[in-house]
Order: sequence, then structure tokens, then C-alpha cells
Amino acid sequence: MLLLSLVGEQPIPILLTHRALKPQRHLLVFTDKTKRVADQLHNLLPNSELRPIPDAYNLAEIARRFRQETADNLVFNLTGGTKPMAWAGYEVALQKQADFVYLQSEGKKSVLYRFSFQDGRLVQKAEQLPRLITLEDYLQAHGLETVPSKPPSNPQEAAIYRFLHKHCDQCLHNLQYPAFEIDFFVQRGNQAAVIEAKSGLSKVPRKRQAIDQLTTITGREYLGTYTGRIWINAKEPGSQLKELADAYQIKIVIVQLEQHAEGWRLTQESQGALAQALDTVLGEREPSIRLIPEYR
Repeated sequence: MLLLSLVGEQPIPILLTHRALKPQRHLLVFTDKTKRVADQLHNLLPNSELRPIPDAYNLAEIARRFRQETADNLVFNLTGGTKPMAWAGYEVALQKQADFVYLQSEGKKSVLYRFSFQDGRLVQKAEQLPRLITLEDYLQAHGLETVPSKPPSNPQEAAIYRFLHKHCDQCLHNLQYPAFEIDFFVQRGNQAAVIEAKSGLSKVPRKRQAIDQLTTITGREYLGTYTGRIWINAKEPGSQLKELADAYQIKIVIVQLEQHAEGWRLTQESQGALAQALDTVLGEREPSIRLIPEYR
């Protein structure tokens, strides 16, 4: 299979489509605006090839370039790119009677739609994708190196980690980068989220620190705006901070600890609140192999 993908600002849909279809060759069609994303995907996909497009809105020229690609099993991935790029891709797919695909990520599910031309009509099939990537893949697709997790530094972090490890497919923690730190990075299926955990005792000038960190980490320059955001705090933030968090689609969770024979853990109420937040941000959990050992 020769897969031709239109590169947009988000790399994960292309990575997931590649993992699902397993093409022998993969052409990454990009513009100046998406060159960084294409380069990062090219480094991650060994059988990929870069195809620059000088003008993302010149439909005729884009279609001409697409028509030059020949293969017995050519498939267009129309998930990313500009609308003229997608129009050109559909036009050429129609001319060549080639399949094309589109990845839907809404609803916390990864659904790959595959379209084919059969007897003069368009046939559509849908497949919900299983988990195809790890958090390490997610980091590399966004141009970030994989750094080792560091052990929890206090009872709150340890209690949160134990809960997340049991309720997520994968959980990385205390990841330190030059520009920021990630308290927890979690995954269910193909969905990922960053979690900032605060004690709630910050001084006034730092009250919005968690919001600033979450919006920086999940900005376009780093992990992308499709990455979920959760703020764990020990006490209720003020109304203005709540409004700000809501505007940035940050889910706030208030947690408390209680001591048991095995050590500190989240209260039952806190566990319920955090479980609900994970379902909201990542979707319900599906069976998966845990990838990392639990700290005890």
C-alpha cells in the first residue's frame, strides 16, 4: 500500500492511521506551516517520504502533484491539511478510483472511516481502532524526547500515582524538560492527558500556575491542543480561576488524602471525582496491558 497523508498541525491522526493500515510506503504531504510536524513524523516513521507543497490553496497544482503518484494500492488520508488539499485529494481519488480514509477523534474514540468506489458509488466502512500508540510515541510525534519518570516526591503524588496506574493504560510522572515539567502524563486507548497536581497552598502570585503550566504543555508548540488537561488540587480554587480553567477546557478535581495501614491514599470521594474526570477527558477505559510497574 502507498499511503498519501495530508499533514496538518496535529501528528497523532497520521501516526494512528499509519499504525492501523501498515503501508509499505507513506508520503507525508506538507506545507511550510506544517513542516515541523512532517519532520517529526518522518523521524518516527522509517518508511515515510516527505512531499512539500509550495501553495496549500492552489487546488489545481496540488491535484496535479497528486496525480503523479502511481501505485496499485494508493490510499489517500484526508484527515489533515487545508480544505483545498483535501478537495484535491478527493478529486484525484475519484479519478483514480482509489480509496481514501478519514480519522475521527471526537467522542474520545479513534474511528477510522474508509471510503472506496464500487460500481459507480461510494462505499463507507468504519472501524474503531484499538490502542496503537504509547505515551513515548505521543511525545516523539510532538518532537519531545522521552525522559525517565522520577519517583513521587510526596505522599499526595504517591497516592495519585497509585490510583492513576490502576485506572489508566499507561502513566508517566515527574517528566522534566528544559521549559516545563509534567506531573503526570496518562493514556487510555489512543487518548492522552496531562495532569498537574497542586497542594493548593501556593502564594497569591502563583495561584494560576497550574493553568499556565497546562496551557503551555498542551500548546501547539509542545503536545498539541488535542491533549487533555486535568488540574488536581487540595482545595477549591476561586471563581475566577474556575472560569479561566473552564475557558481552557481544564477539568478541576479536588482530592484529599487519608492514612491507611499501607500508607496514604485518596479518600473514596476523591477517587470517585478523579475517576469521573478521567472518563470525561480520556473516555471510558478499555482492556489494555499495563506498561510500567507500580511504586509501592
